Amino acid sequence: MLEVLHSLANLSTPLHHGIVFLFNGAEENVLQASHGFITQHPWAKQVRAFINLEAAGVGGKEVVFQTGPENPWLVQAYVHAAKHPFASVVGQEVFQSGIIPSDTDFRIYRDFGNIPGIDLAFIENGFIYHTKYDTANRILTDSIQRAGDNILAVLKYLVMSERLADSSEYRHGNMVFFDLLGVVVVAYPARVGTILNYMVAMATFLYLAKKASLPGNGGESLFSLWFVTLLSVLIVALLVTLLGRSMFWYNHFYSSICLYGAAATGKMILVHTLAKNLYYGGVRLVELGELYFDVSLLLWCCSLVWLTQQGLCSAYVPMLMVAFPLATKLLLAKEFKHRGTHSIYMYINCKCIALLKKKKKGIF
Repeated sequence: MLEVLHSLANLSTPLHHGIVFLFNGAEENVLQASHGFITQHPWAKQVRAFINLEAAGVGGKEVVFQTGPENPWLVQAYVHAAKHPFASVVGQEVFQSGIIPSDTDFRIYRDFGNIPGIDLAFIENGFIYHTKYDTANRILTDSIQRAGDNILAVLKYLVMSERLADSSEYRHGNMVFFDLLGVVVVAYPARVGTILNYMVAMATFLYLAKKASLPGNGGESLFSLWFVTLLSVLIVALLVTLLGRSMFWYNHFYSSICLYGAAATGKMILVHTLAKNLYYGGVRLVELGELYFDVSLLLWCCSLVWLTQQGLCSAYVPMLMVAFPLATKLLLAKEFKHRGTHSIYMYINCKCIALLKKKKKGIF
């Protein structure tokens, strides 16, 4: 905040709007400082928007995990200005659901000041946050640099924006937003997302219904595979909990993907192979690839419909997991027909893209 303040103070271009830098204390004691400012300070009534800096870890990329409420222009400001974007509406909906036992000044400004804003937080190495190992030497300079680049760029954009003069005029609806590989942020209105989700779900169900009507497709084993796969993942989770490693997924995220993903994939292949060998006289890679693809597609499509009906913007996640593999399958239908194992490879590749992240460095 001090470095951003220094940079803004030395700009040659005059700012269209003022900026208040608020260094809060008493945060861990029911957010008293932010509440005192927004309810008692004479400057509070002049504030039109805010950027709240938080931490649930000691470094990494600072993620945009709350915006608004219902001020899509703030999301658009971040989309246009942030140099190293990292944002997801999933974080917003998970946090606001109350599942995570935490709170931020965002709630104070929103509820007591009726002010829209953006909530940013470091989340990496959260298992040492607020412990005796949470020391200054563990804070990565790259993380501070990245946050400074983003916050300075977004602030410059906002203080020059005409929308900041009366932000209430632009308060309408929620936004679906997420970054792609930390390079660009995709953002669109929630109502557009609802239409898109139902279109993808309808196309998927039509595809599966048409395929299930074909003779000898093995579709009767879809639900059994679904059940056994879910059961295997729950068993792994139970074992991890009994071993006293229930937070294993938090400090070893990619290892947990391998652990649960390998269990699910292995169980699906095993059950399908046994079923085909026992009841259908042998299994072919073409059939195995097709069935794996269909089961995965059905799982994600059911999640897509349910989340959309709940009015959650997070439905974009299963939408992507359905739309890209299905589009790939339909575009390369002839190739899949002759070389069915590509169904597995292409589907896995489409999902793995979302897991790729890049680390960037810079200087003020």
